[in-house]
Amino acid sequence: MSKSELEVQVWFIDLIHDQKYVTARWAKRYSEITGIEVETLVKGTIIFLLGLLIVLKQPHYLANGLLVIVPIILTYLEPSERPSTGIMFIYWTLFGFFVVFDRVLEYIPLYYAFKLAGFVALFLPPSNPTIELIHKKINYIPEK
Repeated sequence: MSKSELEVQVWFIDLIHDQKYVTARWAKRYSEITGIEVETLVKGTIIFLLGLLIVLKQPHYLANGLLVIVPIILTYLEPSERPSTGIMFIYWTLFGFFVVFDRVLEYIPLYYAFKLAGFVALFLPPSNPTIELIHKKINYIPEK
């Protein structure tokens, strides 16, 4: 496994187990309620969401809803986990672009699953040279 793959794997493990992240706190809370292991619960949730994106007649409501609600939660309810302003600028710009063309692009099989995965990838740690370069360029955008 390369350094970048290990870094991404550690990032996902931290999101599930490190209590400083809201995802880990929610996973732990629901794990205690249901009695299901945290990793099994997270994997099941991901599979359930992907299944819904595949079988729903109108998957854009679910995908776009998640893509709006999660950044809002991170920005306003969990400000300690808020991504940088540069990343959020790119996120909302790309999101707006894709929403405008959703109706055309949704004819691509599994479009909404790929769209969701692509937007999650924006938050991955900068582990390869291309992503590091993008992060360096983004960090020059002044935060207010």
